[in-house]
Amino acid sequence: MNKRLKNILITVIVVCILVIMVLLIKIGSRLPENPPDYAGNTPGNIYNRGLFAEDGTYIYFANLADNFRLYRATHDLENIERIHHDSVEYLNPDADSHFIYYSRINYRQNTSGNDVFDIFDTGIYRLQLKNEALTRLYSEACGAVLLGGNNLFYQTHGSDGNYDLYKLPVNTEDEKATLLSSDYFTPACFTDGYLYYAGVADDHSLYALLPETGSSSLVAGIDCYQPIVTSDGTYFLSQAHDYSLFYLPNTSDTATLISGDRISSYNISNDGRTLFYQVDDGKNNRLCRYDVSSQKVTELVSGDYKNLNTVSDYLFFTDFEETLCHGYDISSGRLFTFMPSPENDEN
Repeated sequence: MNKRLKNILITVIVVCILVIMVLLIKIGSRLPENPPDYAGNTPGNIYNRGLFAEDGTYIYFANLADNFRLYRATHDLENIERIHHDSVEYLNPDADSHFIYYSRINYRQNTSGNDVFDIFDTGIYRLQLKNEALTRLYSEACGAVLLGGNNLFYQTHGSDGNYDLYKLPVNTEDEKATLLSSDYFTPACFTDGYLYYAGVADDHSLYALLPETGSSSLVAGIDCYQPIVTSDGTYFLSQAHDYSLFYLPNTSDTATLISGDRISSYNISNDGRTLFYQVDDGKNNRLCRYDVSSQKVTELVSGDYKNLNTVSDYLFFTDFEETLCHGYDISSGRLFTFMPSPENDEN
């Protein structure tokens, strides 16, 4: 082999090695893919601040007894442990339980944490569950946050003071967020690859937004607020009817009244069999349970409650002042206090 041919061969080998290295770096920068229709939390939970979420192994929650810091427990509410000292809301585990996304609300803490990112009291973060590595995705205060497919949808204040909706791809490092909509609606209901929402600009009808294009289409000409779209139909509050609770089956154009009371918040169990709603009529405020099959209404507890979150076979909710978190076992009907003892800051 002559010298010239040898130099060409060496050059080719070096170029091939460099190309392989670049490809490995690109592959290594990609995060695990979620199914395109995956939702990191349920619509009802997101409407109620997403203080609870779950995957196949754990229930993740913001522990009210510990400044809303991030904890997890097994589905039987055992093996409770703090997994990060951040105060959190809008919890969104990914499909393979590699990461959990959340909004940081450390301004609520009475004590400081011990992370380099603690100079930011707010923002959106991704926590790697295996090694607790933390990545900051957004550093400003925000509204609702939802993981839908491989995008993170979040609200942030626009120039008009109202919330704008942004989309941030999460399966590749260093992606930039893009403005998806300037209309003020909550990214909560991600179903079959669409964001369903109640119109705010011209009417309160039900719309579906396709995240890839940012285009919206009319789904139903109903007066709705906080819609929850299921496989069988849509639950919603009607502003025109003083926030009464309705249900619109997919097979009908006529909505059915579930409760004519003025309702401040509501949610649905994971199996779709039970609705929970907080009546706020100023006279007999109460938290109620509604059985979808029998249409029977049961008062769970009187008073003012909020943050209705459902995971596994439980409903969790707080009093209005957020001094106590309560649990309700849907199967047994047992009410209990859920205030796990705080862990030490050095843990």
